[in-house]
Amino acid sequence: MKKCIVQYWIPSSEYTDPDYNNLLQAKDQKNLVEISTKSFQKYADKYGYDYKRISKKKINFRHPTFERFDLWLDDAWWEEYDEIMYVDCDVFAMPDAPDIFQHYKSLDTLKVCEHDHFQKATLGGQIDLIYHGLLKKCKLDEVKHYGFQPGVFILTKPARDIMRPYIEQFKELNDHDGHILIWTCIQSQVPLTRMSRYYNYKKAYFKGHPESYFFHAAGHKKLVESDRVLTFLKAKGLL
Repeated sequence: MKKCIVQYWIPSSEYTDPDYNNLLQAKDQKNLVEISTKSFQKYADKYGYDYKRISKKKINFRHPTFERFDLWLDDAWWEEYDEIMYVDCDVFAMPDAPDIFQHYKSLDTLKVCEHDHFQKATLGGQIDLIYHGLLKKCKLDEVKHYGFQPGVFILTKPARDIMRPYIEQFKELNDHDGHILIWTCIQSQVPLTRMSRYYNYKKAYFKGHPESYFFHAAGHKKLVESDRVLTFLKAKGLL
């Protein structure tokens, strides 16, 4: 069986809620998306994996961010692959990034990156940021344990099978997709592998961290900060 890296890029204007989650519109983000695409195409080629960028809607619910739920819902993915890495289109693979699939070889877990906002939340304000909406129906300790930033994750077939009955409920859960993914992990008790945060390093261009493997220009402000992002990418050899 093979492994695949998947990104989704479908204009939000094609959906009923284009402003959902304050994500940038296609006209704003196109340049960064193309750089991200090329970086992961090169990464996939380097290590011998398939790469797919999905550009046609299938789930067609509210906003393109929900399209990734198709990785759980469509059996066809799992007739071809035993592992799939999902990556947001504002994440960039550094030229010297190691092979993530070889670094984390488990074939029966959901693999997500460390995220201090969840794992190290102790103060009231920190907890308020992670513990609301759908997640308030869960125990705080479970939210802290399972919580992750869903810009990068690796889904295996056994993990997908365990999680699918809960993902199937997404239209009725009335919360954003990130909360739905964490809630699904908690309800299903899917086995979890924690990967290094260097594979989902948010705003590395602010921190200048030399060990970021995939850097994530997360947040709506990335358009305002685009010069800093592009300067960082150029310094890392992606331009």
